[in-house]
Amino acid sequence: MFAIRFGLGAIKAVGFSMMENAVKERKANGKFSDLYDFVTRLDPKSINKKSIEALAKAGAFDSLLKNRRQVAESFNILSAYANEKNEERSSNQMSLFSALPEVNLAPDLKKISDWNKTERLQKEFEAFGFFLNEHPIDDFLPDLRKRGIIFSDKLERDELVDGNLVKMAGVVSSSKHRSGSRGRFAYLTMSDPFGIFEAMIFDEALITSARDVIVDSSMVVLECLIRKDDGGIRILVREIKRLDEFIKNTKAAEKDFEDIKRQISRNRGNNQNYGHVANQLSEKSEPLIYKGSSSLKMVRNGDLRQSHYEIAIEAKKEKRIFNEIAISLMSHEPLPVLKSILTNPGTTKIFLKVGENKIELPQKCLLEETDILRIKNVSGILKLEIIS
Repeated sequence: MFAIRFGLGAIKAVGFSMMENAVKERKANGKFSDLYDFVTRLDPKSINKKSIEALAKAGAFDSLLKNRRQVAESFNILSAYANEKNEERSSNQMSLFSALPEVNLAPDLKKISDWNKTERLQKEFEAFGFFLNEHPIDDFLPDLRKRGIIFSDKLERDELVDGNLVKMAGVVSSSKHRSGSRGRFAYLTMSDPFGIFEAMIFDEALITSARDVIVDSSMVVLECLIRKDDGGIRILVREIKRLDEFIKNTKAAEKDFEDIKRQISRNRGNNQNYGHVANQLSEKSEPLIYKGSSSLKMVRNGDLRQSHYEIAIEAKKEKRIFNEIAISLMSHEPLPVLKSILTNPGTTKIFLKVGENKIELPQKCLLEETDILRIKNVSGILKLEIIS
């Protein structure tokens, strides 16, 4: 894995002047020892409640105090302490206890438990506008994939066709309800581990029945109709379910193909281009051919007299190896999607360019041609250059 550095001044509700002062103070007088040290060394006029809350939500104070909620909800205590210290300095008055060398007169912060994982991730989203470190759905990815859920990376790669019925999962980032000549409709902004997408609901009955589900931060599964035209892709929602209920009530499909997968795995060990396996069926069963290397596609054989499954495994093509690539970005926005792609350690050296700045990722990654195509299709990528 690699670390992503995000400019503190770019966090929502955090003023650039405050962060500029913080950086100058740290360079001049060293690192901040704790929260009290932070608020007393900065100009109190540059510190406000919204900026402290936003920095806490983003995790900027984690090295000083792990309990983010305690920081976010203790601004009044910190502000009063900082103002008191500033007044002492301004009036040149010595504190009654200044002669005591190591007495901690700082007030206690609000005693409160930290946010749970889901709440913490949602607070990060509020600060950044996207999920930076991990996504709330990450823990559910295996279960969702087994149940046929697709994600926004397929939209980026333009793999869907007009009229497709698909199921997509995500977190409701925001919802907007409108009324028109044809009645009420709603726009949903959704976030999944691979990006952000928008979906529309034109069914008034569905909007009403799902009003408790389509609220901010809800994890949901959408049954959607894909529409493609000159205007692009539209995602029309036909059904909505809570993610946990969907997983609980929907059977995983992977078990249906376990025998086939085991046979394919055995056949990969030989040197022939195709491997065949027969599985006896009833006389009325139609033979099917599963053909493909990474994914299996069902094709009718045409000869209905045979009564077995034939599995054809294509010979693997030699994979291309990428030694070094450079990715030019318009801004920091594509970083979460890139992070989800660049997860496997490997041999490819990767450089990121934003404007005139160029950095090399500390860890080399494993990249295949499909990964290169995914990166090229990420929104906000200006250019991908294969250096060697």
